[in-house]
Amino acid sequence: MQEIELKFQIPALALSAVQTELTALDGGQHAPLRLRAAYFDTPERALAQAHMALRVRQEGRRWVQTLKAGGSNTMMRLEDNQPAKAPKARQAVVADLARHLGTPAEAPLRTVLGWDPAQDPSGAATGLIELYRTDITRHRARVTVGAGTPYEGVVELALDLGHIHAGELNVTVRELEIESISGHPMAVIEASRDWVRRHGVWLDTQTKAHRGDRLARRAAAVDAPPAEAEHATLARPARLHADSTLDQAWRAALESCLEQISANMSELGTAPAVLQRTGYQWRLGLRRLRVLARLLQPTSLPFPHAALAHADALYAQLGLWRDAQVLAWLPAKIVRKGGPDLPLPYPDMSATHDEAVIALARSGAATTLCLDLLAALLHPPGDNAEAQQPYRPWLVKRLGTWQTRCREAARHASKLSEVALHTLRKRAKRLRLMADLFAPAWKPKRHEAHHRALKRALDAMGVIQDEAVAEGWYARAALDDARARWVQDWLHGRKRKLRRQANRALRDWRGVKAPW
Repeated sequence: MQEIELKFQIPALALSAVQTELTALDGGQHAPLRLRAAYFDTPERALAQAHMALRVRQEGRRWVQTLKAGGSNTMMRLEDNQPAKAPKARQAVVADLARHLGTPAEAPLRTVLGWDPAQDPSGAATGLIELYRTDITRHRARVTVGAGTPYEGVVELALDLGHIHAGELNVTVRELEIESISGHPMAVIEASRDWVRRHGVWLDTQTKAHRGDRLARRAAAVDAPPAEAEHATLARPARLHADSTLDQAWRAALESCLEQISANMSELGTAPAVLQRTGYQWRLGLRRLRVLARLLQPTSLPFPHAALAHADALYAQLGLWRDAQVLAWLPAKIVRKGGPDLPLPYPDMSATHDEAVIALARSGAATTLCLDLLAALLHPPGDNAEAQQPYRPWLVKRLGTWQTRCREAARHASKLSEVALHTLRKRAKRLRLMADLFAPAWKPKRHEAHHRALKRALDAMGVIQDEAVAEGWYARAALDDARARWVQDWLHGRKRKLRRQANRALRDWRGVKAPW
């Protein structure tokens, strides 16, 4: 069974209004439902690493065992529900994999857990243990959305309030789930837009299982990378096949961008203690989306170009925060070089704070962007000649044009002005992002060689651009503080050396064959 739903976090100040409205919509049809669940995984977290979750839940008087697994995008997941037996008095809840025999859940359980039903029907030998529990009270209402339109559908609004428990630790749950019951899945998106607009709820792709697994790790004091490093979602290539059409290719590419954007946005929205890497990955996801739009601009494909206004604004707002992170090393180095002990003179101090990034992740613009991207993926597949052409020849021609333009500029790198060099860097960055996004189209060794050479050139040009930004900050500061003039002059004096390094890297890149 495919579950189609979206989940939102509710701002504390909006909770009362959400509860009141949901109660009015329900009109007394549904009593609050107590949901108590135990979640199972191996000690090595095999299911969590495969983005799966196995639970046994008491739903009022019923007991249900459920396996959930990732779907094609943020909105869709595999969900297999099977009746379960209540545990006997004073006995622990246990998971019985035999309940999933002959269902869509059987294959992933076999693959991830190494389960052999013939030798181990219940899955006892897989090492499953209970890691955490949830205790939730659910308030529900069903409404019809888009009545009389092609997108009409019935959705269930579920307000979940309670806690996740692991050992002595617990975290609060305050979520609104909007799930498709019948009709067109677009009804979920349209209902979501309404609640975002009126109550400020924000999209959260982190499941209770995701949060529970993290809590269980903390409760067990498991040595692990910092939470920010562990939970940042990196860019992945689009899932493509050799015979994919252009219509299939743009959808796969958009799904990849959406995954990176929504996952890191959700992580940031939970206000992690350390968020540098997650914030960078969110901004990178936004940049990949903007470049993908540029790549597809000449086509008539239903790419959501109108949604880019939100992406552009978010990307720009994250820019100063990113610059502050990248240049944090500068004041200490200036002191080591004998210069003045001055903090970075940010143009807008408030924009550099982590709280500003968290607020952006929870903003209506961020959630609306994701809803717009999901809506585009629900657009019917194109059946015209342009949409059905093989994607690879089209992509090779398009990226080939980008590559030629970049290499021609790189051939004269030593003569380029600072503005022209910055333009070359932006174009080369677009080339690299799209080459990586469509990596399945290329031979791995050639793609990796091209990626490494282009990355070195981009890194070298990036240092020049970052220090040019810093020089501008100190130049403005020098109007009020003469000490900043020393830093401005020192940064200016480094440019010749940095340009030589960039020129060498660009020359090396020009000698590497493109992967297409």
